[in-house]
Order: sequence, then structure tokens, then C-alpha cells
Amino acid sequence: MCLLQIRGVLTRIALWIIIGMSACWPYISVQAAEESPITEEVLNRAADYVREQLQKSDVVGGAMGIVYRDQLIFSEGFGTADRGLRNTPAADTLYYTASITKTLTATAIYQLHAAGKLDIDQPVHTYLPWFQFQDREASEQITLRHLLTHSAGGVGSFDTDGLLFQDEAARSSLEKYVRLFQSIAIREQPGTSGAYCNGCYDVLGLVIEYVTGVSYYDYVRENIFEPLGMEDTVFGHELERYPESRLAKEYGWFFTRKMHIRRSYEEFGQAQDPDGGAYSTVEDLGKYLAYQLGYLGSDWLPAELIKDSRTAYVATESGDAAYTASGFETKLLHGTQIFYKTGDGVGSSSIILFMPAHELGIILFIGEMHPEITLPIAEGIASILLGHVPAEVGMHVTFGMVIGIISLVLVSASTFLIAMLLIRLVYRLLYAKNLLSTICGLVSSAIASGLFWYLALLVRPSAAGSYGYPYDAAIGLGMVSVKCLWAVKRNNW
Repeated sequence: MCLLQIRGVLTRIALWIIIGMSACWPYISVQAAEESPITEEVLNRAADYVREQLQKSDVVGGAMGIVYRDQLIFSEGFGTADRGLRNTPAADTLYYTASITKTLTATAIYQLHAAGKLDIDQPVHTYLPWFQFQDREASEQITLRHLLTHSAGGVGSFDTDGLLFQDEAARSSLEKYVRLFQSIAIREQPGTSGAYCNGCYDVLGLVIEYVTGVSYYDYVRENIFEPLGMEDTVFGHELERYPESRLAKEYGWFFTRKMHIRRSYEEFGQAQDPDGGAYSTVEDLGKYLAYQLGYLGSDWLPAELIKDSRTAYVATESGDAAYTASGFETKLLHGTQIFYKTGDGVGSSSIILFMPAHELGIILFIGEMHPEITLPIAEGIASILLGHVPAEVGMHVTFGMVIGIISLVLVSASTFLIAMLLIRLVYRLLYAKNLLSTICGLVSSAIASGLFWYLALLVRPSAAGSYGYPYDAAIGLGMVSVKCLWAVKRNNW
């Protein structure tokens, strides 16, 4: 009995030592040591699902990753990152994250809020005294929270993005760009409904600079990237330090053909970097999701602020999800709350998604703009991880392809029509009864058509829409054709 009692005492002492060590040891290490509940078979099924959907959609290539707690437990590449090099994407291949950058900006704003350097419920002009939209008085009601939740009085991306091309200097200056917002009208009471707004996050980026006295880039690097070990998360102007073999090319539609296009930062400059300028890897975004799941950077924000940042604020335009102040959207999937952020550039699509209740995160990069399938595929991966059957979402016909076909038809038809009209005009000139009148009408119509060409080809309405040839050419030719037909009818040619 004595031996048994001694063994029992020793057992209890050992248990207390283990419990004490668990309490003192960083909880990250203890939990990271536990095996993932997701089996290898499930992970492979998720990869097979992604591969099948990308193949059905005729996608150039992409990469995926799955995070459990603080570990990237799975990653795989599909297709190619560069058709020229024919290299398979890897976990360290850099892709354009586009609007995923908004969540980084939101994280920075909440860090400053937690440090008492700003208050997200204060008006924007508290930190940018000169800031305003068209209506100064209404602008004073817009808070940082309104900007974070895309509820800034109906101001949306189509209001802000086009300003980037009205002033060449604004493309490389965040402040010059934001100052152009004074021409934008506020259409409703702030905080009442959602209107996705790229430019609103650029205002937040400028607030970060004004409050901290350092550049936006320095702040996010020193306070987010470096603490999380995100060594390969950079902005466009920093890509030059990487060899081409590490960079995924961006592909888009040229009429009906998919081609490599210039990288997004080369088209849009640096002014929009706080809303969508970051490039990253599966490995780095895995670390970022570990932060979102509470396993890295856990001392940055108190629990109440994390809850506040993830509270649904206003519905998205589609009505099936809600915007939050964290930069993420949220909704239910199979009864589980998910948080996600998509990013679409002119030649790429991306998404990160996480499920706090299951401590799981998902990363997906696609090397071309394909917003129709990005979120559905990520939800399909999540469905597999949760034990559900994923939806078949692959589609060969894409928005870019459809627009390309329409543009080709417009260009072809317009070119033919203009050629026929020119032949008709030449005929009229040769046999005109009143040559002077005919020439005057022709010159005036040519001048008017020239203005149409200028408006259609050089004044781009939005960076979210088409940038450059062939879509602007299709619009331009179509407009010129309509103008020519009007001139023919008006002058009875």
C-alpha cells in the first residue's frame, strides 16, 4: 500500500508540473504540437477539387494553402506561374494579392486605435483636416469606421478609381490622389448601406501616415510584416529585388486570346497601394492567417477590439454577406461563420478565408482575373474541410472572355461600318452638287468624331473597368460609328 501511495503522489506531482508548464509556456507552441484534425486524404481531396475547377475554367495556373492554427499544413501549385518559363507555382511564388491588402490596412488602423493614437469612430477630418468629399458638411460626418466598412455615404470604387487617370501626378502620390476626392458627391447618410470603395482604404492609408509620421510602407512592414515573419510580402515597386522565376505573371484577355499583361502596379502606380498594392506568397499569407486565428501577434489587439473589428456592420451589395471593420466580409457557410477577402487585379485573382471556430484558414491564388470562381472555389475547399460536398463551380466562359468577344464584334462591325461610310463620303464628294457644303459638313463631323475618339480612348472611367486596348478601342470605334451614322442622317449624305 505504501508503494502504491508513493506512486500516486508522484503521479499527481508529475501532472501538476505538466499543467504548470502548460500555463507558463507560450500557448502557441503547445497547440502547434498537436496534430491537425484534417487528414492527408481530406487535404488531397481538397487539392484535387481545386485542380479540377481550375482545369474546367482553363486557368493558366495558381496556388493554394491550408492553415491549421499556426501551421501551413498543406500547399500545392497548379498549372504554371509563367507560360514562358513553364514553372509550377510554389508556396514561395509571389502573386498579386490586390484587395487582400485592405485587411492589412485595417489591421494597422486597429493597432493605432489600440495604442490610443486614433479613434476609429472619430471623423476623418480629425486626422486629415483638409479632407472632404464634395459636400464639406456631410464629409465631416464620415468616420474611419465608415471607411473601413465601405459605408461612406454611398461613395464607391467607381467614384474614386477613375480619378487616378485624371491627374498623372496622382498615380504616384497618395495625398494628391486623396485630395481629388473633393469632387465626389455623397449620396446617402454614412453608415446606412454598403458600397465597395477602393479609395476609402487609400484615405485610411494616408491617415496612417499622418498619425505615425512614417510612410504607409514603413508602418506595415515594421508592425505587421516583420513581426509575423512575412519576409516576401512587398509592394509593386519592391518586386525588382526578385528574379522573374519567383514572380507569377498576370494574364488577361486580348479579345478572345489570353495573354500576359503588365503587372497591376505598372498600370496603376502607387497611390492605390493601401487598398490593393501588396504582393505575397502562400507561405506569408499562411502566417497572416495564423495571426487572424489568434496564434501569432496575439498581443496586438485586446479581445474586445478583435470582436469589434469582426462584427457585421452593413450588408454587401449582393446581400449575402456583410462588411466588417477588419477589411474582411463575413457570412455563414454550412452554419459556420467564415471571414474572407477576395482580391482582383487586371490579371490575377486571390482570396484568403478563415473559420475561427475550426481554427482553419485557406489561401488561393489564380494567375489571371477570374472573380467568378475565386470565392466559390475557396468555399468548396472549406466545405471539404468541414465534411461537406463542394459545389462544382468551374466555368470555361469568363467575364473577361465575354467582354473580349463583344469587343471583337464591336471593333469588326464598327471598322466595317466606318469603311463603308468613308466610301460613301468619297462618292458624295466626287458627285456633290454643293461641294463646299459637303466639305464643311465632313470637317465638322470629323472634328466631333475626334472628340469622341479622345473621350473613349484616353479618358478611362474607372480602374475597376477596362484599362486600354482592346476594350477602350471597341468603345471608341462604337461611339465613332454612332456619330458617323448620326452625321450621315443629319446631312442626308
